[in-house]
Amino acid sequence: MSNTDEPLDWASESHMSAVDALMWRGDTDRRLRATICMIEIYDCVPDWDRLIAAHEWGSRMAPRFRQRVIDSPFGTGTPSWAVDPDFDLHYHVRRMRLAGDGSMRELFTTCEQLAMAALDPGRPPWEGTLIEGLPDGKAAYFLKAHHALTDGLGAILGLAQLHSTSRDPIPGKPQPPNPEPRNVSSLDVLGRQIVEEAGRLPHRIDTAWHGVRALARPRRAVSEVLRYGRSVPRVAGLVSPPGSPLLAHRSLSWRFSAFEVPFDDLKAAGKAARASVNDAYLAGLIGGFRFYHEKMGTPVEAIPVAIPISVRRPEDPAGGNRIAVGRMAGPVGIEDPFERVLTIREQVRAARTEPAVDIFNTLGSVLAWLPGQVLAQFSGATTQNDLQASNVPGIPWDTFVAGAKVERMFPFGPLPGCAVMATMITHNGVACLGLNQDAASITEPELFAECLVEGFDEVLALAADTGDGRRAGTMRRVI
Repeated sequence: MSNTDEPLDWASESHMSAVDALMWRGDTDRRLRATICMIEIYDCVPDWDRLIAAHEWGSRMAPRFRQRVIDSPFGTGTPSWAVDPDFDLHYHVRRMRLAGDGSMRELFTTCEQLAMAALDPGRPPWEGTLIEGLPDGKAAYFLKAHHALTDGLGAILGLAQLHSTSRDPIPGKPQPPNPEPRNVSSLDVLGRQIVEEAGRLPHRIDTAWHGVRALARPRRAVSEVLRYGRSVPRVAGLVSPPGSPLLAHRSLSWRFSAFEVPFDDLKAAGKAARASVNDAYLAGLIGGFRFYHEKMGTPVEAIPVAIPISVRRPEDPAGGNRIAVGRMAGPVGIEDPFERVLTIREQVRAARTEPAVDIFNTLGSVLAWLPGQVLAQFSGATTQNDLQASNVPGIPWDTFVAGAKVERMFPFGPLPGCAVMATMITHNGVACLGLNQDAASITEPELFAECLVEGFDEVLALAADTGDGRRAGTMRRVI
């Protein structure tokens, strides 16, 4: 066996995509910080030396974790990635112990505080913290990183390869080479951007020429332009339903909550309604919003909802963001969970087939040239959303980190001005749901959690209608 190994083909691009750049620049407005987080619960405290060694190995296998962002002198265009010559695991990997009762509430409160602290833009944009002091000898690991590193699916692909399949050390594991630092200046970035723009010129000329040729069939050309033009406002959220007055306020304060849903039952519920597991997931969320609004005495018929739509192709690299935005009018006013699932199914299908669904990727190369302060003026596209929800396939097998078994993985997306960000991944048959809530929007978090359980349980009850004798599962609140 060779004692060296090649780095993963993960996040290997030398510079950001246009969408990555837009996320990076969004940090100019602190309301739009694109920090993604993960809380892993371990069955025991991992060996610290092995944990550090795992990070050392992992950051060699995925060199993106050793790279920092180099921007142009004007803070425009797409930034570059370059290995940080001052990379220091001592900074990125921390260790702490809960000071109080070691409860899950204390753990999540600590993680909220860690999540709200800005990442250092002069270093590789991620931090990992081992948190000890949980009951029964358990521990947790909190990972936070900038969304410009990758989207949710890319993150899971990376974790699946960097986690171990064995609790015991693997002797003779091949060691990837230490990535060499690169001296990249802001002027180098500007030069690369100019060359890229020059390279895009033939494509843009070709596009313009096709547009001119299309005028030979003016009726068809006008029809396509109008169809696309009608789609743009829908994709941009300009024709979404008004936001709920109950959730109107926004702040800088994040609050985490976590739930477990039996994945097979959620899948069966979707099947019973002739829909997907994602449709059932969204129906459970929106049902929770319905109960919350009713119990708060402010019923509404619909709320603006945004969902990510993956545009990742098989040939795309595993890292980076390959997502578009889908818009929905969340049917909060529909009481029947079966009808709600079907309504959501049709809305999701319509969102995925919008002619302009990929407009932000299409215009990204142009928008990336705008300074962050200017881009912040377009934040209304996200701040008007009451809910953003994503669902990412998880890791379907047992995983270990430095001798500790990963029992649960709870993901938390950023709050780009929306009231609630919901993220779900599956891990060993359990759908792990992490909610990031704006503390000014959800003023009664305990009631909201109870309502969310009610919303999911009425959707899960649809699984009992499949005729196979299945008993309906229930959602469990972790915190």
